[in-house]
Parts: sequence; C-alpha cells; structure tokens
Amino acid sequence: MALKPVLNYQPKEQQKPLLQNIEKKKWRFSFRFWRQIEYFGLDRCSPSWFVSFLERLQDLSNQEIKSFISDGTTKEAYRYHTIDWNQKNIPIQRKDLVWIDEDYRENEMEFPLLQFQISKSLGRIVGFWDEFNVFNIVLLDPLHNIQPAKSHHYKVNDCSPLSCDYSSLLYDIEKIKNQSHCTNPNCAYAQRLNNLPSKINYINVLMHYIDDIDLKAANQLIKQKKANSLTEIFQYGIAYLEDNENSNNTS
Repeated sequence: MALKPVLNYQPKEQQKPLLQNIEKKKWRFSFRFWRQIEYFGLDRCSPSWFVSFLERLQDLSNQEIKSFISDGTTKEAYRYHTIDWNQKNIPIQRKDLVWIDEDYRENEMEFPLLQFQISKSLGRIVGFWDEFNVFNIVLLDPLHNIQPAKSHHYKVNDCSPLSCDYSSLLYDIEKIKNQSHCTNPNCAYAQRLNNLPSKINYINVLMHYIDDIDLKAANQLIKQKKANSLTEIFQYGIAYLEDNENSNNTS
C-alpha cells in the first residue's frame, strides 16, 4: 500500500524539509522503529543524559511543527536537518536500517531521515516524519556518530546497546530454547520451554526496602535451602503472622 508523502523533500535543500497539513499541530513522537545498535547504543550514557533526552522531547511536544520548520534560526539552534549519507566515516547507511518498514526505508525522497540535537554536547536524535505527521525515532546518537564532525577529525566513538533485566532475561530464555534438544516428544519441560514467555500470568510487583543485615539473613536462608526465594520468605512471614493471630483469637 502506497503511503501518503509527508515531505516536499528536495535533496539539494537538506535544511528545508516541509511537512503537509500541519496547521497548529504540535510535535508527537513514536518509538515503534527505535533500536539500539553498535555506535548508537546507550551503554555510555549517565542517568542525567536520559533526563536531558526526555526534557528535549517534552520541549518539542509543546512546539507547533509549522512554526518550527519554517524558522531557520530555530532549526539551526536545534541542529535540525536531514542526514548526509555521504558524510565522511559515517558508520551506517540508510539500507542498514532493516527494522524500518520497507515502505519508509526505500522511499528516501518522501521520508528522509533527519536529526535534531538533545544539546550541543549530549548528541542527537535521528528519525523521520510519517504520513500522520508523527516523528518516528529510529536511533539515539549520544556520541555524535551519525554525522562525524570535521572538528573532531571525523572520529567515530564506540558505544554499544545497553540491555535491561527484562531484555536480558528474554535473551537467556531464547538461548535455553535454542539449545534444548530433548528427543522425547512428550517431554513436558521441552514443551513448557517452547511456550515461554507464556504471557498468561498475572502478578504484582512490590517495592520493599530492607537493610543489609536483613537481606544478608534472607539470602543465607535461601543458600541453606530453608527457602527457595525471597518471595517464599515473604509468604512464610504472612503465614506466620496469620497463625499467630488465629492462635490469639482462640486462646
């Protein structure tokens, strides 16, 4: 299905991409095409970087698109312009962005990739405007790798994807599933592994603060096989208090 062009894009005028039908519309963002890859990862970012990133999105969310892109001074202040894929030492090309839908990726004339800065020292945000006038974030560039600068001798700085506990757990599960070669077709463990993650469990997450002494004692109980987990210790505590209450009520 052909997509409606959102940019009157002229390759020789890279500083002037113009959206259509944007009267009084403000910036909106989507992360559906965001990925971390080598040179565009977040492993070297401090917590304050993420605050600056969110503050930049909040800032632009209050601005009208038309006013922004029609003001050359504003665009220059935000370093807003299309990506120059011929830049010296650029570590990636548009064709490498294989996770973007082909209708967008193969249509550079109508959906050019652009960048704007988080701040002068904190890097860039890279993405494109879709047919709904939503800016789709594709890459975060904390180390200015998307357009290596002449002032820094076109240097590309190393950075890698930063994983979270959830993504790391999913990767561990996939490794176990791929390395499991049980020949018994009735093996219940193999079947359960292949069904992970089941997404059928409803659980609550509880933030609980304990000091080092209590945590050490709890971990020691698990190590001694007196409990299987911190959750089980919590459950034992509930059962103990309920038993005490019942005993007091019957005495």
